[in-house]
Amino acid sequence: MVVELSREKEALLLGEEEQHWSEASTEKRRRRSNQSRSASKISTTIGVLVTGIVCFGLLKISVPGWRTSSTVGAIVGGCQQFPPLIPPRNHPLDSSREYIFGDYLNTSVGILQGLVRIKAESYDDNGPVGQDPRWDAFFQIAAYLERTFPLLHEKLVLTKINTHALLYTWEGSDPSLKPVVFMAHQDTVPVDPSTYSDWTYPPYSGYFDGTSLWGRGSVDCKDTLSASLEAVELLLAKGFEPTRTVILSFGFDEESNGTDGAGRLSKHIESVYGRDGVEFILDEGGLGVGEMWGIGFAGVATAEKGYMDVIFTLHTPGGHSSIPPDHTSIGIASSLITSLESAPYSPQLSPSSPILTMLQCAATYATSISPEIKANVAEASKSGKKGEVGRQRLAEVYASQGRAERYLVATSQAVDVITGGVKVNALPETTSFTVNYRIDVNSNPQEVKDKITSLLLPIAQKHHLEVEAFGTTFGSPSSTSAAGGLLKVVTHVELAPAPITPTSGSAVWEVLSGTIQHVFVDKYNGTLVVSPCIMGGNGDTAFYWNVTKNIFRFSPSDPVSDELIHTVDEHLLFSDHIRAVWFYHELIRTVDSAAL
Repeated sequence: MVVELSREKEALLLGEEEQHWSEASTEKRRRRSNQSRSASKISTTIGVLVTGIVCFGLLKISVPGWRTSSTVGAIVGGCQQFPPLIPPRNHPLDSSREYIFGDYLNTSVGILQGLVRIKAESYDDNGPVGQDPRWDAFFQIAAYLERTFPLLHEKLVLTKINTHALLYTWEGSDPSLKPVVFMAHQDTVPVDPSTYSDWTYPPYSGYFDGTSLWGRGSVDCKDTLSASLEAVELLLAKGFEPTRTVILSFGFDEESNGTDGAGRLSKHIESVYGRDGVEFILDEGGLGVGEMWGIGFAGVATAEKGYMDVIFTLHTPGGHSSIPPDHTSIGIASSLITSLESAPYSPQLSPSSPILTMLQCAATYATSISPEIKANVAEASKSGKKGEVGRQRLAEVYASQGRAERYLVATSQAVDVITGGVKVNALPETTSFTVNYRIDVNSNPQEVKDKITSLLLPIAQKHHLEVEAFGTTFGSPSSTSAAGGLLKVVTHVELAPAPITPTSGSAVWEVLSGTIQHVFVDKYNGTLVVSPCIMGGNGDTAFYWNVTKNIFRFSPSDPVSDELIHTVDEHLLFSDHIRAVWFYHELIRTVDSAAL
């Protein structure tokens, strides 16, 4: 069944408040740096592969008909790892594994190739859906999915929201159980035409070389989009009928702003199931699964840093350059920038930080962790004042390992854009620069604003400037024709750090962790550490905070593939994709029986 919400019905669901929020969030997401997002993923291979294991007490969950491995996850050094959560023996679906890892390969290759070959790019300047023809490519994706997954389109209810956002609902037999939501996005970043000749294979060819599948979107994120759909189709083919409702939520503008896709999808889900009406959400992200510290390591992001763009605009009197003031607006702006960059944000670790608990587990399991970090973990794990001092020392030591590590425990600050002046021999009357902040999970936007204000006021006073910063005026009223001038400071985009998803004592976390162990542990000689971690960027889950407190970001593939996200020669090791299909297949089965 296909349901397409009219724009009038959708507007009623969104409401006036949501419309205003969506407009502001469009700007937030539009300004997000794709390069920075990619870098946060790439960092998995340069020392941030140890991003966050959370230690917690022993938890018992009830999974009727299911079993765990014979070895129970022991608590070593305060860091518990859950055993694989395995389906019961002799279950009719057990034969699916042999098929998925065997004869199914060619079918799966063909499916993902077809998706990659559809050029559906997001641009920052896309116009409204229905007016900008660049959105029309997503009609092709919807039609392709309908042809490729016939059982899914027969058995699930498809609701089309804002034309191209796809919401598949697989109704469970028990309406008292909260649904689970699997997310992905249909769009990709554009391919720079000047780089076409640099690709080993054409970027939209979906070429399969027998080992890897090449093309834009093969990793980000048509891999997870296809894997979740394939898993559902395979389960339907075996006659599986869920007890718990399963929802597939696919946006189409994650790479630009997210408001037209995920922004609308999340509000629709909330309108149907209510606030906190979803058991958990799983989206792309995290560190994937790979070889780290000499052992297998899976990183599931349970937190995201905040985001803020701050625009500084300085208005000063103009005039002829032959009789300049001691400092033009460009010179004053330079002083402001120097002041900001000379006061970096201090690293910090709170007791609830995933990075603290990651380091606790690293000290337990890693073979290559630095002795200094290992020594400081013990102090940081203590309670009271000793623990507070120990955590600060550990944060400083960890931050000293490199920039990638530093900005997992501190707010980052980057001056990204600056403009000033229009002509030589004419004093610049307006100079503007924009600073991007990725706000630490232990901080908040107001702390950043307060620090900015404290740094700029002495410089403004020195140059006799009136200041309007974040809605507050400092100094006596003046005009740009006065001796000094006017400095305006505003936030263009502002998003607080995401709520940290709980893991301690969480049945949801145990099921997810146990499923990851079940699907991936055989790749790593029986040793796999599953851990929460932090995302430095913001994805579509930023719109879903109202619907659940359990938001996980995890791409079930080797992070080595992420090295080529958003750039030339993006490609996916296809054995990773097959295992991703198996992961979704097993996770759907697991959560269906678990008493969460």
